[in-house]
Amino acid sequence: MKRQAWLISLGLALFAANSPALSPDAIEGKSLYPACHVCHNPAMDPPLGPPMWSVQRLYKRNSLDNEDFVESMVEFVKQPTLESAKHEEAISQLGLMPPMPLPDEMLKKIAAYILEEQFPPPCEHWRIAAQRADQKGDKEHAMKDRRQLKRFCNE
Repeated sequence: MKRQAWLISLGLALFAANSPALSPDAIEGKSLYPACHVCHNPAMDPPLGPPMWSVQRLYKRNSLDNEDFVESMVEFVKQPTLESAKHEEAISQLGLMPPMPLPDEMLKKIAAYILEEQFPPPCEHWRIAAQRADQKGDKEHAMKDRRQLKRFCNE
């Protein structure tokens, strides 16, 4: 019995060591994130905003460093413009998001959470999007979503 408890403790310790810890700002941002998830919910049909997994990847790809990521996201969310938008496909399909009139400190904490969190691939979003694209006759978009499903969701 002691050996089993020891193995469980070891497994939990290894899991904790391999799980990235969120910074204090990101922990606070996580509690505020549901305000974003209202629109960025990957299972929503029809979607109101792109899945945060995609948003995070685009911001990381287009940021100089973590500070730039947070600053860029805060500025965009406060005053979205076509010129500062990073997700062109979402803009073309869903339009520009409305400005979020939240205090800068709150937005910075949410952006820190979005930067640090390991969002799962939006498999349900891609399933829904492929089905909708098929219904519209948009074979190119349907194929793109199915490639994403195959690549990230093992489907």
